[in-house]
Amino acid sequence: MLNHILNQALEQYVFDRADNILSIAGVADAKYRKAEREVESVLSQLMEIARELEAQQPELLCLVMEYEAAANFKSGLAAEIVYREGIRDSCSVRQEFAAFMQPDGPVMF
Repeated sequence: MLNHILNQALEQYVFDRADNILSIAGVADAKYRKAEREVESVLSQLMEIARELEAQQPELLCLVMEYEAAANFKSGLAAEIVYREGIRDSCSVRQEFAAFMQPDGPVMF
């Protein structure tokens, strides 16, 4: 039971932190802002075309909207995975560094 609660708390923390990082990147990182604008532009063009063709291809607009949702979900999931791996990496790097700093640690030539 405690393990389940801790896992849920970690999942929520990772989700919140990844969302926070992406929000900060949207403000502070020029490359990210540029990529975000380009994605929005392409999506806007797709939506415009889908609306123009809606009478001939009614499923096109729905398909574009489904793609947008799926792409956003994938992007968010990727951010969470990267953040989670970063936590794991920091733990192992810290352990390796601590082992290296021990007086009888590895010998470097």
